Amino acid sequence: MKKYLFSLLVLLLPSYVSAQQSRILGGNILTLRTEVGGRLNTMPILQLDGDKTMEISFDEMSHEYHRYLYRVQHCDLYWNDTQDLFFSEFMEATQEEVPIDDYVESQNVTTHYTHYSFEFPNEDMHPLVSGNYRMTILCDDGDEPEPVAEVCFCMLESKVGIIGEVTTNTELDYNSRHQQVEMSIDCSNLQTRDLREEIHTLVMQNDRLDNAVFDARPSYVNGSKLIWEHQRELTFPAGNEYRKYEILSYRYPGMHVDNINFFAPYLHATIDDDAIRRNYLTDEDLNGISVIRNIDNQDDIAGTEYMLTHFKLLCPEPFEDADVFINGKWTTGGISKEWKLTYDDAQHAYVGAFMLKQGYYNYQYLVVSREDQLKRTVFHQPKGYTRPLEGDFYQTSNDYRVLVYFRQPGARYDRLVGMSLLKF
Repeated sequence: MKKYLFSLLVLLLPSYVSAQQSRILGGNILTLRTEVGGRLNTMPILQLDGDKTMEISFDEMSHEYHRYLYRVQHCDLYWNDTQDLFFSEFMEATQEEVPIDDYVESQNVTTHYTHYSFEFPNEDMHPLVSGNYRMTILCDDGDEPEPVAEVCFCMLESKVGIIGEVTTNTELDYNSRHQQVEMSIDCSNLQTRDLREEIHTLVMQNDRLDNAVFDARPSYVNGSKLIWEHQRELTFPAGNEYRKYEILSYRYPGMHVDNINFFAPYLHATIDDDAIRRNYLTDEDLNGISVIRNIDNQDDIAGTEYMLTHFKLLCPEPFEDADVFINGKWTTGGISKEWKLTYDDAQHAYVGAFMLKQGYYNYQYLVVSREDQLKRTVFHQPKGYTRPLEGDFYQTSNDYRVLVYFRQPGARYDRLVGMSLLKF
């Protein structure tokens, strides 16, 4: 892999800004998940006055009891704390910090853990306004509660109409390596003065935040409608279908699994060797999702095994100016050092081992330039590129989520007024 090849890829692709993402901060925590309707979602979006809830869960890797609390903060569209709202203005609550009382210890497994879970909104807390929210989970075992995890979610008030499509006739190529989002937003139900200044958008591919497009400027305004057509800024590398593996039993390997063995103190699962993809893979996937399940103990909550899961990506030589990360909706924190692979000269491969629970996993390999990693801030995740390892093929099935924010002059917070999911 020559340095100039990857540099050329970076120059050919547009620049993106990303939002925040749920992440683990410490405290011996693994498998932080946010699910809506039983389906993993990296940044859940709930209707403000709806009856759906999200389930937040995580494992503390022992059988020792810990007292956990959570608190919630409203955020602006850049995921900074909203300074001009009092807690009572954005949240109806019995208290500002709510204990997590639902927990169960693991049973009949090799690695002990305690599974904590709760639903939100609930009788203790219910959001009053739309927008971005950040939930902080704290361990209250000492003198001061210590943050151990953050969960990002959104509350939606549906005020705008969104019509869109995904096309492979893009500003960069035709039926080749890219997909382009075109859309219109009808804001006739909003009282606006300047649509271009008061409306903000976020477009995500498969809920990835590293390459999300924030605040793309509309092509033109037609009355109360904003129109995006032939926008290079809304052109995404198409990627390839996600890779996948499944481990339902510790007694035998599952799909795309080479072997399962016990080396004290852990079970070890070795995924089949992966290779660089040169062609489009026609395969059904779930665009990065994972499902925790097993057939040994039948109890998915407390009877699912943890395994030190080994990945190997065959690669003739390492990238000189970039690193390789494994990525999916289950890689909490997005592109972060905990999901980075290491190049092994003896095996001519990128390798990594991660403590994961049994189940079904979609994943992909992303190449991230070291220059981008150095520039990372709270507003920006380093961008991952699929082309060097997965390839970019226009046929790839992808989901594109569109979020629409609104803030009038003089308003004290950013409202989330629209959401649409476009499929290709």
